[in-house]
Amino acid sequence: MIASPKCVMLLSCFAVAFGGGTDNMAQARPPQILEISRDYLKPDAVAANRKLERRAEDLCRTLGFTHPYLTIESVSGPAEMWYLNGFDSEAEVETLRLEFQQNTKLLAALDDITRQKVRLKRSASTDEFVNYRSDLSRGDPWIIGQGQFFVIVSFDGDPPMNGTVFEMKGGSRVLVRMTHTSSEARDLAASAGSTARVFRSYFYFRPRGM
Repeated sequence: MIASPKCVMLLSCFAVAFGGGTDNMAQARPPQILEISRDYLKPDAVAANRKLERRAEDLCRTLGFTHPYLTIESVSGPAEMWYLNGFDSEAEVETLRLEFQQNTKLLAALDDITRQKVRLKRSASTDEFVNYRSDLSRGDPWIIGQGQFFVIVSFDGDPPMNGTVFEMKGGSRVLVRMTHTSSEARDLAASAGSTARVFRSYFYFRPRGM
């Protein structure tokens, strides 16, 4: 875990559940900075992980986590759950990190969930920040909270298809393309190459008052 809250790495919420629409609640543009936290799950651990995520969401809501985030889960390939947190600036990242560190009750509660999740993973979780590349992005922008299915492609060089592009520190890139149906996502992924994965929205967390 790095500058932003553990909530984003662990959790989920059912403010919007499977297939629930989130378009009206999303922020208006792609984030300038995107945190991508990943849990790599054992094949038989998905249900148990979801249960812990429900508990974590409740903790975030009742103990004052203040930032919206999106949780998605893999449809194709190995079982994974990703937690996506968007920021407009490094200053916003730092502000949220400090707020989270001061919330000692939430920290302690989520540490307990972290320990329970260890047995569910096939490898250690990862966490990284990527930067929005508007010059490489094409087509409808991906907005956090919008869409039910997603094609996510890791690539170097030019984008393999239209979508919203983010760049990692080492120069590798990731493209996000939202779709409304699973079949559309699968067709796009098949055309985008071997690194394309299909995900679906699990929930979009919005703190109280937002």
